Amino acid sequence: MTLLRLISFQYVRKHKLRWLLTLAGIVLGVAVFVGMHTANQSVLRAFHQTIDRIAGATQLQVSAGEAGFPEEALEIVQNSPDVRIAVPVIEASVNPGRGNLLLLGVDMTGDRSLRDYDLENNNDDAIDDPLVFLAQPDSLLVTRIFANAYGLKIGDKLPMSTMAGPRDFVVRGIMQSGGLASAFGGNLAVMDIYAAQKMLGRGRRFDRIDIAVREGVRVEQAQERLRKLLGGGYLVESPGARGQQFESTAQIYSLVSSITSMFALFVGMFLIYNTFEIAVSQRRSEIGILRALGATRRQIRTLFLGESVVAGLVGSLLGIGFGLLLARGIAAYVGAMLSEVYGVAQNVEDVAAEPWLLAAAITVGTLTSVLAALIPARDASRVDPVKALQKGKLQLIGQGENMRRRIGAIALFALAVGCMSMSHIRPLFYLGYLLAVMSAVLFAPTACNWVTRTLRPFLKWLRPVEGALAADSLIESPRRTSGTVTALMLSLALVIALGGIARSSYKSIQDWLVIALNPDLFVTTNETLTSRSFVFPPEIGEGIATIAGVDLVQMVRTVRINVRNTPVMLVCTDIASVARKAHLPPREGNPDTLYNEVAQGKGVIVSDNFALLRKFKLGDVLELPAPDGTLRMPILGIVTDYSDQQGSILMDRKVYIEHWKDTAVNVFRVYLDKPSFEPAVRARIQEMYGGRTRLFVFTNQDLRAYILKLTDQWFGLTYVQIAVAVLVAILGIVNTLTVSISDRKRELGVLQAVGGLRSQIRGTIWMEALAIGFTGLVLGFVVGAIQLYYTLEISRTDVAGLRLDYQYPVNIALVLVPVILGAAWISALGPAESAVRGSLVEALEYE
Repeated sequence: MTLLRLISFQYVRKHKLRWLLTLAGIVLGVAVFVGMHTANQSVLRAFHQTIDRIAGATQLQVSAGEAGFPEEALEIVQNSPDVRIAVPVIEASVNPGRGNLLLLGVDMTGDRSLRDYDLENNNDDAIDDPLVFLAQPDSLLVTRIFANAYGLKIGDKLPMSTMAGPRDFVVRGIMQSGGLASAFGGNLAVMDIYAAQKMLGRGRRFDRIDIAVREGVRVEQAQERLRKLLGGGYLVESPGARGQQFESTAQIYSLVSSITSMFALFVGMFLIYNTFEIAVSQRRSEIGILRALGATRRQIRTLFLGESVVAGLVGSLLGIGFGLLLARGIAAYVGAMLSEVYGVAQNVEDVAAEPWLLAAAITVGTLTSVLAALIPARDASRVDPVKALQKGKLQLIGQGENMRRRIGAIALFALAVGCMSMSHIRPLFYLGYLLAVMSAVLFAPTACNWVTRTLRPFLKWLRPVEGALAADSLIESPRRTSGTVTALMLSLALVIALGGIARSSYKSIQDWLVIALNPDLFVTTNETLTSRSFVFPPEIGEGIATIAGVDLVQMVRTVRINVRNTPVMLVCTDIASVARKAHLPPREGNPDTLYNEVAQGKGVIVSDNFALLRKFKLGDVLELPAPDGTLRMPILGIVTDYSDQQGSILMDRKVYIEHWKDTAVNVFRVYLDKPSFEPAVRARIQEMYGGRTRLFVFTNQDLRAYILKLTDQWFGLTYVQIAVAVLVAILGIVNTLTVSISDRKRELGVLQAVGGLRSQIRGTIWMEALAIGFTGLVLGFVVGAIQLYYTLEISRTDVAGLRLDYQYPVNIALVLVPVILGAAWISALGPAESAVRGSLVEALEYE
């Protein structure tokens, strides 16, 4: 502590800006770590809170997937001797033009035993008599939060678009804040369940049944008996199980967040390493004096490691603060994406990190800082006191050390290739990935030296004096620049990998769109296309088929069902017409008989990503939970399909109706006799149904644009990572040039003394920065090619189940060149001015 107080703190006071740059690497890594994990936790917590607040006193819930189930199931549950209360529920996300609103349809005759509505102004009489509430199907209860936001009071009307056409609903009660009224951030409305069925077009179906068991009956016992009564097609679970299903849906974001945040910390470690190498280089004289006065090597090493601990703690605390700010934006982004892609209602009320995450962030940040300082601390402890007191003495990477690094890099790469050959064993695959990254890190100083030597003739040709000086400075001091180049290399490699995934996905999705989504018009119940709260009756499709110019109307029902406790999309339509109009060539299965057999109800077709993620093969039998029992269907074919991230199952509509007793439709796919009929048919559909039902008509171009927008959201992280790469470049290059100028004071002073112009000195520093940026680009592009392979494999097997072609993102690489070189030049402006405005006398002082 004495050395820290007398030596280190004085250095910090003298070099505040440099210290902040040292902290920046830790802050960057910890902020990304905290921000991404906090955002994911906040989204999951918001979903769990909504479930818990809506559940009230509910102990068990009966459901059968998104399709719901007929009313007969309610009678079975209510007649169970284990059940005290059983009330049907419909839950849907709607948009009345005032933001998303979670609509809860309940049966007031029994629901108040499970949920406390806590109405204001003693207005409980609004629902005290359920028969009165039932007699007024336009009745609506809203929360105080929602009422305040939109200026509503009791008696006001709230217009909403329903499947029965536009309707005005009357606010007959306002719930006080807290409890049920705080679910979904307070954007909640309650109506009678039969009114909700009509509004949403659900017919006589329920989403779930909320249950309270009789006193003296164990919940587990009641759960098991109800499962036997209802059969395998129904789920009987605690309310919290819905949260677990959502977590399985959101786990892809958690995995991506974990990989990205840990990579950010890894990149930050090299920034920290570089800044501590700078500190050791700049404080050689100080180290020499301490050693001359009797300080031991252990004390010197402890001094720098102590500084790294302090830096890690301070940087981690600052990183936590920035991470929490970052988390708010990420949480909103992820919540909106989940709502858009999965149709899952999300409203993140607050963003707060769990205590264990904050502790982990501090631990990881501090540990990262200490690991990054180990080598510089070791080098500092080995400084020769005599050489350290010689001003201008440079520290080079010795030939022996460089050779050891090369041998280590080759050995690690060979091991990585070996692990890659056994990639079916996932721990070995990820070990291979780690070994490949470490190999690149060890080889970076050598590669940096090679690139700089190759670049030297060009720099010398461009500016003979400045170019030669800049190149020689980098060649003679590889350790000084290797940390910056390595950090930049890793960051750019991640950008290339994400960009390659994006490019391959775009190409594959566009090819799929041409084949699978080729109707001329799409008629849906919602403008977002993913929401399945509202449904059509099939009669509308029959009416559309009679319009002049319409060749074929395909009725499509899409619902999520649980397969191995994961929500998976079930797509039901007329398979015979799909084979005729949108024949997807199977990856596996007999293309001549596949669609005919599925149309006859002999089996199903699954998407390639479903098969990869769930480990299913051609011929395997799927167990699908249907209201009339578990339906067992063999997999007859596997096709490339991007309908859903978790995978999709394609079934003939007749089979679905038989087992789910559900004739509702989500989308009508309309094929025209001629494309030129599109405006007239679209107008006719709106004229026939637009005024009396909720209906949206999209063209093929509209749908493609929407899907590509969702794809952009998926890969928005690429653009964030580019920003991180630019920040890495700026931080690292500023640090590197700072120590470069410090090491070369005499050289720069001599240049000025013999007539060197300030513009030449500036030019030297600028070219050195550009050379660092260019070297980072070259190495980043090479390592990025390897990173892209691993990322594609992770995406295929563990994240999305997508077989994407290897396509190097040349367009992103070309964009990165001016961006990184521009960042490098901007980074050099301050150090260059420092170099030309320094004291000439001090610069020429030597030995």
